[in-house]
Amino acid sequence: MKEQWFPSCIILALLVKGFFSASQGTLFDESDKVIVYNEKTYKEGLYNGETAHIFLLYSSWCGHCQRFAPLYKELAKDIENWSDLVLVTGVDCVRDTSTCQKYKVRGYPTIRFIGPTTNASAEGVTYEGSRTVDKMKAWILESLSAVHNPPASWPNLKPLSEEEVEGFLSGDSTEKHIIALVADELLGREVVIELHPLLSVRYALTTSSMAQTLKAESPSIVLVTGGSISTAKEIPFDWTGRVIAEFLKRRFGYDNSEEGRVDQDNHEGDEDFRTVNTALQYKLYEVDMQSAINNALYTEIGLKANFTAHELSDLKSFLRVALRCGSWELDYKKQLSQIESEVSNLTALNTESWQDILARASDTGFPRNSTFIGCKGSRATTRGYSCSLWVLFHSMLSSCYSPSISSSSSSVDVLRAIHGYVASFFTCTHCRAHFLAMSERMGLLSISDNKAAVLALWQAHNQVNARLSKERHDPYFPKVQFPPSSECRECAAEGGGVFDTDEVFSFLLRHYRRVLTPYGKIRYVRGEEGVARQREEVARRASAINTEQLQEQTRDIFEGDLTNFYFFSVFLCLTISLVLLLLFLSKRKLRLCNGTLRAIFNV
Repeated sequence: MKEQWFPSCIILALLVKGFFSASQGTLFDESDKVIVYNEKTYKEGLYNGETAHIFLLYSSWCGHCQRFAPLYKELAKDIENWSDLVLVTGVDCVRDTSTCQKYKVRGYPTIRFIGPTTNASAEGVTYEGSRTVDKMKAWILESLSAVHNPPASWPNLKPLSEEEVEGFLSGDSTEKHIIALVADELLGREVVIELHPLLSVRYALTTSSMAQTLKAESPSIVLVTGGSISTAKEIPFDWTGRVIAEFLKRRFGYDNSEEGRVDQDNHEGDEDFRTVNTALQYKLYEVDMQSAINNALYTEIGLKANFTAHELSDLKSFLRVALRCGSWELDYKKQLSQIESEVSNLTALNTESWQDILARASDTGFPRNSTFIGCKGSRATTRGYSCSLWVLFHSMLSSCYSPSISSSSSSVDVLRAIHGYVASFFTCTHCRAHFLAMSERMGLLSISDNKAAVLALWQAHNQVNARLSKERHDPYFPKVQFPPSSECRECAAEGGGVFDTDEVFSFLLRHYRRVLTPYGKIRYVRGEEGVARQREEVARRASAINTEQLQEQTRDIFEGDLTNFYFFSVFLCLTISLVLLLLFLSKRKLRLCNGTLRAIFNV
């Protein structure tokens, strides 16, 4: 009898093992931002460190867990920048049953918050809210803020107290602070965490005395240095912590991209070297172009003692095209418009009057400082202003291009204004002499066609690059012919070397009308083609989003059905096997019973 039971037991054991092995496929892999612990690693990972953890206790065979996994991955990716404060982790309770028993799990999936410097006996706080990324992020922000005695490395997640605000307003504070004025604490916490550790930021609520004194709306930015408080700068965009953080990063010259990054660590002992990112050099940043205008108005034009009639005319022309053909955020455009309006009515100008005009603009928030992102050089003496000025010139020419000359500000007008600015105000005498001589050779002032004007400055710029390539400049940004093939493959004709001017012209309009705003968004500027392209891009993105969502939903349904079918098949096979085994045992019992009865009756 023992021999007859043995094969059946083996079959049953193999079937059961196959069922549970098949159901133990991992829900997260190395490409996800989720750290998966096991019973040997979870204690070391979760406890006694300076990082909090979002801890998911799940079962890989659980259908609910399988459907929740993509959302958890999305959460992990969304808060990846918060990793100095909190990590997204999990453990598979099928593989590590004892770990989950310790946490007294009653159902899957279970999400816990485990704070920093917690001992191994802590079970954490269970999340009871809706399973959406936004709701879970809000819960994480609340949990981080509620940590008692947070690590010293953490930023301050509390709003400024009234005492601190009063200290700022009275001028008692000697520290330098960036303060975000926001409507609620969740938004403030998100801004602080998104910027940590790049920028030290505090936040105050719009109900505070500081916001009421400055009459600031949410969200706004205030700079406090040595007790001096700037006027609140409103952020006219989506009110999310990430957008506000990106705004501040770009305002203060930070960029998180790793591609093309060259760090200070590679230049030990070189005190002049600055961390740069070569991958940004062909991107158009509004901040760079604002810096070009700021340098031009305060530094270059500001050096003039008295303006001749010709120089005043050149200044008016430059301000007019800068205002109408530049790509500016609304506040900056209003401030620049104020300067242009005052100058346009003047018949004479001296340095005192010019400084008064700038002072009045500064009172309304017109910036004086310069911040370079795409034009940042590896040293303070490389790129910067000269790079941003070229970018500004090309952008204005492309933005105001129209097939017709009849528009109020055409590319031809821009080219003449550029010539006037260089001739009257550009303080590098050597550079000015080269540009004016080249202008004479190329006949820039005689050009009367808008397309020719756009291409003329491009050709002039490449001539300058060719000349400067023989001199010593920033080694990380060599002077090359623009556009390189990496930016426009179609621009070089067959055989290379010679540019296809029609392709180059189309590229210049596309490239210089695609401006990155201080909020990290793309703005398409001026021109019928630019407006059409913007509409086309919006439609394309909407279509792509809809298509992607449909594909994802279809994939989820298909994969869910396939998984369910697989487990159903295994379960069915197991059930049939058990039924057959029972039938076999029943028949065996029946034979034994018949034999026993016959023996009794025969007796």
